[in-house]
Amino acid sequence: MTIRRTISLFIVSAILWAAPAFAQSPASERNAALRYWSAFSVMQDSAITADQAAELNAVLAGRAEYDDSKFRQVVEKNRLALEIMTRAAILPECDWGLDYSLGSEEPVEYARNALALGRLNVLHSLHLLNAGDKDAAVNALAAGLHFSHDVANGGTLFATLIAGQLISEHLRAATFAVRESNLSAAQASALQNAVARLGPEGLDWRSAIDHEFQVTRTQFRADAQASAALTRIDSACVKALRDPSALPAVEDAIRAAPPAVAQLIPNPRRILEAKQKLSALLAQTRSPLQ
Repeated sequence: MTIRRTISLFIVSAILWAAPAFAQSPASERNAALRYWSAFSVMQDSAITADQAAELNAVLAGRAEYDDSKFRQVVEKNRLALEIMTRAAILPECDWGLDYSLGSEEPVEYARNALALGRLNVLHSLHLLNAGDKDAAVNALAAGLHFSHDVANGGTLFATLIAGQLISEHLRAATFAVRESNLSAAQASALQNAVARLGPEGLDWRSAIDHEFQVTRTQFRADAQASAALTRIDSACVKALRDPSALPAVEDAIRAAPPAVAQLIPNPRRILEAKQKLSALLAQTRSPLQ
């Protein structure tokens, strides 16, 4: 074990277990986010390049062979972070402690860290499949799906889009595992249950929109015209989530809003497309698992 890894392990052990006031508090025993923060703190060289992400997607789609030698090192460097994430994913709650009164100043770095950690977990599952440890690979995918869902908890559309991306990558990895690894009935059932827990849409898009507008409203508290425009756009967005044919009304409301408001509104078409793609992928993934 290297000195750096030893120090990292000591620090994380201290965070999780050595401080009684923290480790034994009801919040830390139930709140996965506190453990996820610990996992982020020990990630090393964790960024997945655009080329690596493209290669990973090609592997999951069956267009390329998985080459463990290209990814094994980064997975091994982050084994501790992945172990912490896996243990955290069994906890019943996830509260990132976001403060929306800060408006646009609210930090979102946790979501970027989550994207890196989630992608490492997909690579970890492929590494385990390559090594023939299918039980561990299935456990990693199930934990990763739960973690990916947790990323969006209480967050804005930014965090929810990242969560959707991570769920999609784990779903593709699950399909890859079924297609390439001849999983047992018990292993396929474990994946099926993990996917079923996500529900038909995977994420709470309505809650994400509510939080997004909550952040934006903090910047226009004293501007009645801007506040009224935000109310109209918010209402139109909620309708479009239920009925995609209402999307033009959202776009009209954004165009009619003051420029300072309009430029802060995320592209509603992109949001709706992300929601629809995730729902479709969830449905597609359930079929081979049944």
